[in-house]
Amino acid sequence: MESLDEKLIETLDGSVELAKRIGEYVIRSGGKRIRPRITLAVSKGLGLDEEDALDLASSIELIHTASLIHDDVIDLAEKRRNSPTVPMQWGPELAVLSGDFLFVRALRIIASKRTEMVDYVAKVVEEMVKAEILQEAVRGSVHLDVGTYYRIIDGKTGRLFGASFALPAYFLEKPFWKELDRAGTLIGRAFQILDDVLDYFPGTGKDRFKDLLNGKTTLPLILYTEHYGSSLVEGTLLQPTEENLLNLFGRMNEKGAFREAVETAKTFLNEALESIEKLPFDSSEVVSLIEDYFEGVFARFEKTGG
Repeated sequence: MESLDEKLIETLDGSVELAKRIGEYVIRSGGKRIRPRITLAVSKGLGLDEEDALDLASSIELIHTASLIHDDVIDLAEKRRNSPTVPMQWGPELAVLSGDFLFVRALRIIASKRTEMVDYVAKVVEEMVKAEILQEAVRGSVHLDVGTYYRIIDGKTGRLFGASFALPAYFLEKPFWKELDRAGTLIGRAFQILDDVLDYFPGTGKDRFKDLLNGKTTLPLILYTEHYGSSLVEGTLLQPTEENLLNLFGRMNEKGAFREAVETAKTFLNEALESIEKLPFDSSEVVSLIEDYFEGVFARFEKTGG
């Protein structure tokens, strides 16, 4: 991904020195880069020029990076990818401003390619923000319904995955870009479910139980409370000691809440891949990328003893 990383650093040129330094810090901290890799793979399947493909992929990754910075401010997160978060390193004020800066840079790149795409990408970002607001509104509820949970993760995660798939086709005015968007949103849903599952397990590079302690009700917790009630969960949140957290985790694991969530993610993933394979372009590379990525995540889950 060297070319992409170089392109991302290049997008920061001409900015205030501190904003550039913060941007470079986040970009150089690494990450899976799954979203821009999807955009590049779809672009290749469509025969898009490499420079245009890199610009579109960079804009997707800048939006994702901006959203992570803002998430870390909201969650008071101390670590991301085993490194201090931007708010921990520079404070929440500069973190918010640097996230805003990256959003704007992404939109300027999109506008330079095709101005009609700005409205589409802006709507994606709008859905991301609305989902964050909804998540804040229901924070702390242990009785969240599955429908509301999907609304949150589709907005927070799914919509940007949808754009990662659809943007090259939109740029080339391919009529099936909406199908790519829908399939990508489902893949984003599967991605977020699995990320929420792994939050309960050690060795992810994030603070374990972060979502639970931040009052975020995720699919494994919803499935557990639907089957076995909320008393153990509520008691754990009232006294979130390490012993109580591990006891809740053990109970959820024993009752199969994590495995049920993983199987649900697989259903969404398979539905999306079947849809993509039917579209009139060479989808082999992007399908292979998605399958390889998720195989790795499923393997991590199995290795943890889930």
